[in-house]
Amino acid sequence: MSKMYEYKAYGLNIHSEIFLPELAVLKSENPDLIIRNGTFDIYEGKTVVEGDYFRTTDQAIYRFWDDVGEFKIINGNEIIVNPIPQINDLVLRSFILGTVMASLLYQRGLFVLHCSAVNIDNQVIAFLGNKGYGKSTTAMTFYREGYPIVADDYVAIDMENKVPMIQPGFPSLRLSHISREYGNFNPEKIYYNDYEIDKIHVPVVNSFSFKPLPLKKLYVLQRGTELNISNFKGQEAIMKLVENTFGISRFKKSDYPEHLKQCASLLNQVDISLLEVPESLEELYKVVRLIKKDIG
Repeated sequence: MSKMYEYKAYGLNIHSEIFLPELAVLKSENPDLIIRNGTFDIYEGKTVVEGDYFRTTDQAIYRFWDDVGEFKIINGNEIIVNPIPQINDLVLRSFILGTVMASLLYQRGLFVLHCSAVNIDNQVIAFLGNKGYGKSTTAMTFYREGYPIVADDYVAIDMENKVPMIQPGFPSLRLSHISREYGNFNPEKIYYNDYEIDKIHVPVVNSFSFKPLPLKKLYVLQRGTELNISNFKGQEAIMKLVENTFGISRFKKSDYPEHLKQCASLLNQVDISLLEVPESLEELYKVVRLIKKDIG
């Protein structure tokens, strides 16, 4: 039997044949998730929904990229990895810990948002927004001010209880070269197949929340000339949640009504606001003061 590395992430005990140094190490006898190498046919089983780079059946979710490999996600408790030959380990881990892990969390019935989250006074503040709007960089700004990271890139919300709870992801931020330089992380440029890997995971082990925490508020990031917070109302708030839901374009038709109910339920308990932030990284420290004032 292959060596198994043992980790903890998103509330799951993980046993993995693949070395995942970004994750927190935790010994466990009964894994909730097994990650292993293997081969499979991505076209097996009856298709429920499919599109570019994915295919879903009643039994599994398949994710595949020509320059990375194929992944089979089964029953929310197993990921089979079939990488292309000579794949860069950093690239492979980025996909496993990003899109593939988010697919598994969705498969486990969690509400998965594409966002970054920090711990302020034992409550979670999360930042949503389009790609490149600075979700991870905003979270990094809070980290530099002493606030622990809860999760980055994808946040999984447990809606089973009266209070929406966030399971911590893993002690890492996925940052671009520019953000790494600004945050005094290692700004070294990394290349794969002659192109630069723009974003890589950097460790934040000195300040990370390892316990589940309640979700306090959501902020949708938008570029602006001045720092400002304004509220969304009614249907607009729900649509912002839908827009930032992981994999919404890959949902089965039968999933949409339940998801809209989840959005409405979440907004009954958690506010969502528009947060306009300036382009300049040097101005981001002001966001911390503004949000602290906003949440009281």
